[in-house]
Amino acid sequence: MKFMIVNAFGRSNRGDSVLLDECIHEIRAKFPNAQIAGAVFEGIGDAEAVHPGVQWSERIGNTGGGGAANRIRSLVYLIAAWLSAYLPWCGLGRLLPAKQRATLEAIRTSDVVISAPGGYIHDTNFAYFIALLHVHLGTIMGKTVILAPQSVGPIERPISRAVARHVLGKVPFLCARESYSWDFLAHELKLPEKNVYRTGDSAFWNDRVEDNRQMVDAIYQSLGVPAEKPVLGMTVVGWSFPKSKDPASAYQRYTDAVARAADHMSQTYGLTPVIFNQVSEDLPTAYEVQKKARHPVIIDATSREPDVLRALITRAKIFLGTRFHSCIFAMMAGRPTFAIAYLPKTEYIMNDLKLAHRHTPIDTIDFDYMIRQLSSDYENLAGAEAEIQNAVKVYQHEFTRLQDILGLIGSKK
Repeated sequence: MKFMIVNAFGRSNRGDSVLLDECIHEIRAKFPNAQIAGAVFEGIGDAEAVHPGVQWSERIGNTGGGGAANRIRSLVYLIAAWLSAYLPWCGLGRLLPAKQRATLEAIRTSDVVISAPGGYIHDTNFAYFIALLHVHLGTIMGKTVILAPQSVGPIERPISRAVARHVLGKVPFLCARESYSWDFLAHELKLPEKNVYRTGDSAFWNDRVEDNRQMVDAIYQSLGVPAEKPVLGMTVVGWSFPKSKDPASAYQRYTDAVARAADHMSQTYGLTPVIFNQVSEDLPTAYEVQKKARHPVIIDATSREPDVLRALITRAKIFLGTRFHSCIFAMMAGRPTFAIAYLPKTEYIMNDLKLAHRHTPIDTIDFDYMIRQLSSDYENLAGAEAEIQNAVKVYQHEFTRLQDILGLIGSKK
């Protein structure tokens, strides 16, 4: 069996890299002798270093920059790939850069095309159409196509809905990672319910954590956090607040709220706030929070592999996260977690976990409620840990995982 993974971001976002790791792991669990290829948006070298047995290439449509000229060039690449799928003899594939031609050829020679787990298909920018094209290339070429567990919707524009309905309507395995996405696919896009599977986020089945305690202690010591010091784990996001009439003010309100939360937990309970680096692009926001806080806030600016990042998060007593996969890492370790939801996926997955009381929207943060929940968690640590552990256990039991969907390959034509 030959598998081609498309729409993977890369390894600079540690949440996405965990999902990619889990996708590869689950393919090999079901098909030990599978040949696997994958296309990433960025960081082919980093992907090769972690998974040298996978044939890596580049997302079709990449140009390496912005501006009108690069947008036109990207469109040329996408059209050339699309026409080459229909007319392989036309030679238009030669217009693509070598690493993107390799992606087109890997799709052509594969048996199964998997759109990487953890994506978010909504029509906020042109990347929406690029993601759907990679799915469409698989169906045009007659491959078995799987939309791995991810979020779909909302999709607002009529043309965007029409494209999604056309492309996804030909996919036999559509994995929705929240109840909202399942409902959107089945009832809003009106796709055949027999093709829509209610699955969980793949990160809830990835439990690989660095177990070298000395390494973890040494990292904390290098950050100036003694081993005996209780930690408030945190992540932030450099969000643009696209729905706000005044994005700059909304950003300031968000960073103010996070800084105030760090101050409260530091002053009231003696916790040391540590902001972890899930995505390096968020570091300017981390430093903004650090500057605003009246008490010391530690920033781990190093970009670490997911198993090490998870081990660091495990050391925290409680966790306040905005990047949602860092929240999953914390919950997998049984840490009481409160999430600031910057995308709908956070709200939907927390609701699926029966933890609706543990999130607040980034646009209208309920600061007082957030502080009450964090304080209650720390004051009733054993009970809060038990709640999180039980929620994760029930979630893993109730929802299907990607590996189960892979076992259905060959059941549909």
